[in-house]
Amino acid sequence: MDLPLRVPNGLTLIDLCCKQGAASMGYYLAGFNVVGVDWEPQPRYPFPFIQADLRSLDPDWLAENFDAAAGSPPCWEHSDLKHRTGKTYDDFIPETRALFEASGLPYVIENVEGAPLKDPITLCGTMFDGLRVQRHRLFESNLPLTVPRPCPKKHPLHYTLDKRKAHYGRLNEWTDFVMVTGGGNSSRAAASDAMGGLDWMTKDGMNQAVPPAYTEHIGRQVANHLAAVTAA
Repeated sequence: MDLPLRVPNGLTLIDLCCKQGAASMGYYLAGFNVVGVDWEPQPRYPFPFIQADLRSLDPDWLAENFDAAAGSPPCWEHSDLKHRTGKTYDDFIPETRALFEASGLPYVIENVEGAPLKDPITLCGTMFDGLRVQRHRLFESNLPLTVPRPCPKKHPLHYTLDKRKAHYGRLNEWTDFVMVTGGGNSSRAAASDAMGGLDWMTKDGMNQAVPPAYTEHIGRQVANHLAAVTAA
């Protein structure tokens, strides 16, 4: 894929559990060079990639090679999937946090609502112009983070294929909010558009992704912090 234009900041960020790279794209748009790590092969990942288990990484290696760290540990243990299946899933949030804290780098950990993150902020698609997904996600950091604007108490109706819904047939997947989930209520192309343009990703990849606008917003705050530290 042809990467979008951006203004490089000269900093490099490592993104753990990167999957197909939606969060990484946001950090790239914020100016970072990005290296992704995942335990599974990720042929669609658009940046330099290392296949590795995060538990095998050395915090000193992170500190020596990167300016900042981000990660999206698997969320299944804290998602609706667990409530539906009753299964127990691996939770790598403690390992991710311990690795980042040991590295001494500025870090960001992303996960779903209900995950045990420390003093997180919540981002929602309604906070960003151009997005058409609700997709609440939590972000923990060892830096103070802010949201672009408050989340509304009432969210927009979402396009639906369920004829039992009162608003069935009244909304359009290309102009209204959609749900980008495993169940799916929109086409892959409309889901990509709603999340800010993820055309290199599969629909399954989008189901787990955060819109790049979220991590671009956060990445700019991390970059500003690092610039202030350098200038001090």
